[in-house]
Order: sequence, then C-alpha cells, then structure tokens
Amino acid sequence: MNQVITAPINTGITVQFDQPIAPASVSATAFRVFGRWSGPMSGTITYEDNNQKLVFTPSGTFIAGEFINVMLSRDIATSGGETLPAGYAWGFWARTAPGILDQPFDYQVNLRLAGEFTLQTYGAYAGDLNNDGFSDLTVVNETSDDLRILLNDGFGQYSDFEIIPMGSSTPSPSEGGDFNNDGEIDLVVTTAWDNQIRTFVGHGDGTLTDMETYYNGDGARGVAVLDFNGDGWDDFFIVNRLSSDLTLMTNNGDGTFSVADDNTDAMGETAIMAADANQDGITDLFVAAYYSNEVLLMVGDGEGNFSISDRTDVAGQPWMISAGDYNGDGFVDIASANSSGNSISIVFGDGDGGLNEAATFTATNINFPLALDAGDIDGDGDLDLATSNYGSATFTIFENNGLGQFTAAATLNAVQLSSCAILHDRDNDGDLDITGTDEGADAIIFFINPNTPVSLPEMPVVPEALTIFPNPFSSTTTFSGNWPVQGRLVITNVLGQVIRDYAHPLGNVTWDGRDGNGHSMSAGLYFVHSVDGAGRVTGMGKVEKMGE
Repeated sequence: MNQVITAPINTGITVQFDQPIAPASVSATAFRVFGRWSGPMSGTITYEDNNQKLVFTPSGTFIAGEFINVMLSRDIATSGGETLPAGYAWGFWARTAPGILDQPFDYQVNLRLAGEFTLQTYGAYAGDLNNDGFSDLTVVNETSDDLRILLNDGFGQYSDFEIIPMGSSTPSPSEGGDFNNDGEIDLVVTTAWDNQIRTFVGHGDGTLTDMETYYNGDGARGVAVLDFNGDGWDDFFIVNRLSSDLTLMTNNGDGTFSVADDNTDAMGETAIMAADANQDGITDLFVAAYYSNEVLLMVGDGEGNFSISDRTDVAGQPWMISAGDYNGDGFVDIASANSSGNSISIVFGDGDGGLNEAATFTATNINFPLALDAGDIDGDGDLDLATSNYGSATFTIFENNGLGQFTAAATLNAVQLSSCAILHDRDNDGDLDITGTDEGADAIIFFINPNTPVSLPEMPVVPEALTIFPNPFSSTTTFSGNWPVQGRLVITNVLGQVIRDYAHPLGNVTWDGRDGNGHSMSAGLYFVHSVDGAGRVTGMGKVEKMGE
C-alpha cells in the first residue's frame, strides 16, 4: 500500500514475506510504524500463512491526513536464520473526510511576549507531544533562536506556550522521529544560516529536553528522518545550501548521532524528502538544489548509501519540496515551491528511478513561495497543496484534479510575511485544517475546515449493545439498543460524512436508507453510531445497503 492516500485511520498493516520468518527476530526495533503527527504507533503482531505473513494491528488511531512510515530492519530473519538483505520502508496517507479548500479564518496566536521584538517565526511541527491524540505545535523562531511549544487543548485550540531557548543561531526546519526508540516523539532542528543541528528528547508529556548539538556543512536547511541504513534506528539527512552538500547523521543505537558527509554534484541543496521512488521497498532521496534550479533523485541501497539516478529542472529556485503520488499512478512525485519563479512545479516519477519533465502551475497572488505542504484537503482522494507566499503575505491552496494538474482554488491571507503552511487535523473531526505561520508578525494563523460535522471511529464488528436487522437491507433496517440519555443515533458513510442524525431516539430506530433531506442513498457500506450527550461513541456497527 505504498503511497495509498485513503487508508482508514485505524488501518492494519500486512507484510507478506517470500518465505517463513522467525517471529523472535521481529523486535520493537525491527518492525516500526511512525505517523508524522501521531508519532510511534504501538500495536500487536500476529502471523499467518506459516509465518510468511505479518499482520500489525495498531493500538490506537492515526491522525487523519497524516503520512505514515512503516520500517523493517535488516535484523528480521527467516526461519533458517537468514536476515533481510537490506532495510525496507514504505509509506501511506491516512484518509480525510470531505472538506473545503477556501477555509475561513478561525483565530490567531501571537507569539511575542511583552518586551520581545522580532522572533522570525518560521514553521511548526504538528506532532502529538503529550499522547492525548491531538496535534500539538512546536514552533521554530529564527531570530530569537528558540522553540515554542503549544499544546492542543483537545478542541483544536492553542493558547499558552513553553519556550525552549537554543543558543545563538538561526533554527529553521524541524521534523519528528523516535531517535531513542522509547515510543515517544523526538525532534531535530536545523539552522538555516549556520552549521548546527539540534536534537531534543521527547517524554510523552509535552516536553522536549536534553538538547544535543551536532556540526555539519553550512546553511543547514531541509531535513528528512527515517532509518536509512536498516539497523532499526532513526537516522536523518540534512541538506546544506551554503556548502552545497548533504549530511547523513547515523544513529549510534542510543539516540546519539555520528556524521557522514555526502554529495549530489548540485548547487545549493536546500530541501530533501525520503520515499521509495523505484518500487523496490528501499528508501530513496529527492533533493532540491536552490542555485541550480533542479530536483535530483538519489537511489538508496538500504544500507545508507545513495547514488544519483536522475535530475530535472524546475521553474525557479526551489525552497521546499513535498513528496506524494500526485497523479494517481502509484509512483512518488515531487512538488516544489519555486521561490524565484512565483510558481509550483510537479516532478513526476516514473516508478523506475527516473524523473519526467516538470509541470509548472502558478496563480495571481503568488509572490516568492518559499514553503508548501501536501494533503487531501477536500477529501476527494488526491493530494492538494498549500503554498506560503512570503512576498504577497498569502497562502495559496491548489486543488488537484486527481491527475496531477493543479488549479489555484483559494487565497488565504497572512499578516505580513507568510512563512509556512501546515496541514493537520487539529480538531480531530476527520478533515484537514490549515495552519499558517507569519515570520513578520510572529504569529500563528488558524484557518478552519468546517465541512465535517462529526468524526466517528470505525468498528469492524457490531457490539452487543447495538443490533442491526436486517443487514444487508434493501428498503428498511432497524437499529436496536440501549440508547444513552440525551443521546443521538448517527449514520455516516465510509468517508465520515453524516447521512442521518436522530436526536434523542427512543427504542428501536428504523432507517429507510435515505439522508436527512429524503434523498435515497446509493448501495454501499454505512456506519451507525450510538453517541451519548458528551459526544462519546457508546456503540458502533456496520450496515450494508443493497441496490433497490
């Protein structure tokens, strides 16, 4: 399911091997799952087909719209004792409910304290730092050289923040990982105009401590976190614009790192993404070069070694890139924010280690786009894009037609200097909200996707407290159960859209297969949820409607 965009948020993960494996070799470091915002995912592992099939059932749910990486280390062995020849990894997206692209302004948080002047708020990492299931924000400030942690209040709101000083450099992009394999989100922060890299240890309570500083090439900007050498521990790559090189920080097996330099033969490496570009299950690298206006693909061997396989020009100096399957062919593509070209480019991968010619898209209000993020904002099953336009103080929302063709669908306003856009379901209602940072006003600007009234988890079986008969049904079906006082009975489709909402039902409820407006629903699978007065789901089940 590499690059699938519509995986359920409680999806199981299946790995099919070509011969029986030894379950004892599948340790907590040998098989790992990491959601970009939800963090390390625990769960149970079972085996089928004479130990040739590994089935992972997550203990919780992923956050809607996030990207999830699955990693296998070289320690996994066959029943005969032969280990995997390389480390393997792939990724997919948790699906989102339908939403809107032109999102209204919700509210704004100003980060300057009394007496403070310029912070230069650049971007934010939206990982769940305190394990409450909601996306928190760790904001990087370049001039004040600090992090500011804003914890989600459980309703998608942020107010107070903790300040973590870092020194006297220029922190810029940041990314999460689990560097010490303790099951909690850790953080790496680069320095845009310096040669430092900082790592922080997360404790699962919303705190980041124990800063370690490493030194590398000059102008450390983009960062990609993954297990690049297949040893079961997260490493990270840094691209250095000023020294025009890459730095691979290899994990020592304890959350500390050693430096190994690399080179792309490009000019001004600025952004980097890790994904499997040639369908061999091994992680590759996409690198954007600012001064040579190009995107390069470096193919990996699963042991931490990479070689250039292709390169292509983009329409301007790329500042940030984002990886995903933008045209629905199952192969990884790259979206580039072209800062000097006032445009975005999509570089389509051919699935065989090659890059096709870039397609370029622009819009009226784009001026100096320096950042972008990808996600299925409207919930139609393809990846849309949000760019941050530094020169015009706007965010442009590009709609994907499913074939990798993008049209500017909305323009959202910043205050002074829009720096980054983050796509995350901050209120856990199943759709993607847009969060923007403004490095002139030193503010976080929250836009809201209001299109999904409720978000309800799925359940594969019907609990005893809720019965459905007949199931499947053609004309009517009846739901029976002990409804909670002041409760509701809610019917949704597979995308989480509310089809029918019965307020305070008494006794049995009969559904005629129609929505609240009297329109007959098409044949397919639906979910029925018993919800109490506090919004908690107390009973769930599946119901199938047949054709009439």
